[in-house]
Amino acid sequence: MIPATPHTPFIGREPLLRRLGAMFRAGKHVLLVGPKGVGKSMIVAEIARTFPLLLAPRCGCLGDFLADLEPQAKLARDDLKLAVRVHRLAAALPKTGRALVLENVARVPPRVAHLVRVLLIHQPIWLVARSVMPLDLGHVWPYLFFFQRVDVPPFSVSETRAFLAAVEFEGDRTELLASALRLHRLSAGHPGTLTSLVAELRMRTYDLRTTEGLRLLALHARISLVESQLVAP
Repeated sequence: MIPATPHTPFIGREPLLRRLGAMFRAGKHVLLVGPKGVGKSMIVAEIARTFPLLLAPRCGCLGDFLADLEPQAKLARDDLKLAVRVHRLAAALPKTGRALVLENVARVPPRVAHLVRVLLIHQPIWLVARSVMPLDLGHVWPYLFFFQRVDVPPFSVSETRAFLAAVEFEGDRTELLASALRLHRLSAGHPGTLTSLVAELRMRTYDLRTTEGLRLLALHARISLVESQLVAP
């Protein structure tokens, strides 16, 4: 998940945002699909600035799913049985008038999928996923016919250049922008990968004019990303 911050500005995507906004106003169920790092979480965060959303970042366990949503529905957790909490939440969420967004949808277990199926009748549901394969999605896969699929495209070259112009960077901005096409190809236009590359460029100097320099940049960025994931709680 890569939210828009001073380090990762939100750039472009205006047609996609307009489309998603129209779908929200129409009360549609949305399946937002794209590979890791393409900016799905940033798009959801941007939509949430304009439209009221309920965010469920964890859907791999029913207990986590309830714990994330109960405060947003203004429900005290209390010392209730899981089944009671499920029925209480299923009754409370539609009354919020907000769309429910399941982020990081992967291998959803049966009990979470059943609750999603119940809620589909009463409020808009958005699924944010990397894949639509049954084994990847888990038990929500049979319900995909309820959803309208929206694919998140990578940045265009112009959007990559705009991102590099806006991102926080203390080094030589002119050289960074001159390397926009190379960095675009290296990142495949994925904002998350671009963010990692720029973070690495803040720490070390690379010759972006050479293939070897670009390879070293990509390698060190991947190492730094893995290290950060290993130390994350």
